Amino acid sequence: MLCFSPISLSPTARMQNHPVFPANLSRLSSFSFVFAILSILPIFQKSSAFAGATASNWVIVVNGESLNSRTIANVYCSARNIPSRNVIVLSKIPGSDQITVDQFRELILTPVLKEIEVRGLTSHIQGIAYSADFPTAIAIGADIDAVPNKSPYLTPVGSINGLTYLFRFVLAKNPSYIGFDCNLYAARSPSQLLRPLVSSLEQAKELDDLLGQKKHEEAAKLLDAICETLDKDLLYPMQYLAAQQWALAGDSKLAIKRIEKSIQGGWAYRSHLLEDPAFVSLVDDKDFKRIAKRAPELPFDYLPSRGFDARTFYNANTLGSSNPQSGVSYMLSMVLAVTRDLGISQFEAKQNLLSSVRADYSHPKGAFYFTKTDDVRTKTREPNFATAINRLQARGFTAKIVEKDLPPRGAECSGVMFGTPQFQWNESGAKLLPGSIADNLTSLGGAMTTTSQTKATELLRFGAAASSGAVTEPYSIQQKFPHPMIHVHYVDGLTTAEAFYSSVLCPYQLLIVGDPLCQPYCNPPRFSIETKNDKDLDNKPMVLTLQTEESPTTTEPEVLQGLLDGLLRTQDPFDTNLQMRFNKSDIGAHEIRLMTKAAKPIEQRFEQAFWVSIGKENEQISLVAPKSWQFRDGKPLVVSVARKGEYGDIKIVHDYEVIGTLTGKESSLEISPSKIGYGPVRLHAEYQLSNGQVVRSLPAVVQAEL
Repeated sequence: MLCFSPISLSPTARMQNHPVFPANLSRLSSFSFVFAILSILPIFQKSSAFAGATASNWVIVVNGESLNSRTIANVYCSARNIPSRNVIVLSKIPGSDQITVDQFRELILTPVLKEIEVRGLTSHIQGIAYSADFPTAIAIGADIDAVPNKSPYLTPVGSINGLTYLFRFVLAKNPSYIGFDCNLYAARSPSQLLRPLVSSLEQAKELDDLLGQKKHEEAAKLLDAICETLDKDLLYPMQYLAAQQWALAGDSKLAIKRIEKSIQGGWAYRSHLLEDPAFVSLVDDKDFKRIAKRAPELPFDYLPSRGFDARTFYNANTLGSSNPQSGVSYMLSMVLAVTRDLGISQFEAKQNLLSSVRADYSHPKGAFYFTKTDDVRTKTREPNFATAINRLQARGFTAKIVEKDLPPRGAECSGVMFGTPQFQWNESGAKLLPGSIADNLTSLGGAMTTTSQTKATELLRFGAAASSGAVTEPYSIQQKFPHPMIHVHYVDGLTTAEAFYSSVLCPYQLLIVGDPLCQPYCNPPRFSIETKNDKDLDNKPMVLTLQTEESPTTTEPEVLQGLLDGLLRTQDPFDTNLQMRFNKSDIGAHEIRLMTKAAKPIEQRFEQAFWVSIGKENEQISLVAPKSWQFRDGKPLVVSVARKGEYGDIKIVHDYEVIGTLTGKESSLEISPSKIGYGPVRLHAEYQLSNGQVVRSLPAVVQAEL
């Protein structure tokens, strides 16, 4: 057990492993789906959403009693090709902007996490996105009021996505989620790497006393002993600390040995090593010089970008492991749009999300602007502008400071960071390019019921893929807002959601709105699928060949994951030649997804999906629906089922939600818009065999309009 106490509630506090996200994923044996299917005539419906990358890694949560929520989810899930299994519809959601933390746990967070577990999604989900018409502010007084000596700047209102990201704390009613440094996934100074990992207050005091008394040999031995207890993923900073103490104790051989292990484990800051006062006695040692050359040369001012993993447990030194006893894990979360109160319209929300989807891999050529004024809202982040600007320029981007509230007229903005309580973006004459992140630091940018300040959603209205704002008075504290390095994380290839949470140390009050999957600067390991012998699969395997895209900028795939009907079935090293075998029990339509993943630290992803229909003709079921429908004069949408055999009850399903049942000889169902919303509505029919097996039809997409 390691200490984790962001606000010093209890030095030994740690989060227990929640069952919905197991610490270790068992590696599946081979890339071979065993469907147990007798195949007669496969029907392929290739799905080529413009950006399929990581679609399977996100759950979309819908307020079932809101047309706006249903409609925006329909548009987003279709555009991103989110698997139907990943769409969760909740009911009885309060209509207010703010609810209590107990209501949030009972009505939203716990039902969503349980549904993820019930649906078998725990192995690969990385994020939870809320559609429109959810409470965005959560009153957390019940959790934090009793915390002694807490900072008055830790105010008692959180955001829906911030508390979802910090779900482990929230479920445990552990108020550590308000800590200024509670997000250990977020990048920060590399000096955090050298925070000792200790198992108890007593051990922490012992080490502190030894360091204070300059008992270097004893301190080195204690650090060595601690290293013996740690996971290998966490070792290299502790080995560096041990090397410092052995060097100060005068034992150069042990010091150099620890340095070598630290570099082998991941130490990447050569200049810091060479300039470390603890190693002054080693600067002329030939072995020290030789080993130091092996260390990469990264600047010791800010940690590099890295991809997010919901199954990684992040530790006090920011490194992650698979051991739930050594840290805490998180869950990415954003809100697709806010369309009530002072938010944007449903039409604007849909257009914004579609624009963001199209921005993937586009590599916009605009500039990054950081505004500087006398307002404390810009002064809060100004000290870190230079770091971000230098990194952006080193990557070939234009980045600059402008001394006014907004970028100048005619500016084409790939990213903007500013701070002002009120603004009129359209009057600035600047353009937010599709895929851009625009962020304004102000007190109430995410407080959607007060008119006192301009809302973050205004930036979505004018083209930003994502923005953020506080849901209550947060005070001008850098840790509560995105660090200027958010734009560096973004251009390094992270998604919008990853970029935000990489840059916010204390995210509990931040409402993050927009497209969580937008990734304009990503170069994922793209591929296409070719199939062979796909018309006669009776006792023969389906042969798939993956053609990777050859481009100097495309990353190489390292891992290939296979999903069947939204469930992760296999994960293996990437291979271009695959076989899928079918046996004799399952029939009906199945969705197959293949997802590639590149190397760390970014781990760019890309996925493709196709459908196959298996079984004899008299075993099949098909849904007949119009390609488009207008709900006029109360006239419902009618869908029907084509039967080739005798079945029992047949369910009509919208994504994963049953919206009606045909019993007996009924063959058609009338559907009102309140059950499905508008936009591209994905429907299918299904029935159950006596053995409990569910047989599905191929999906039908109806473009439903008012």
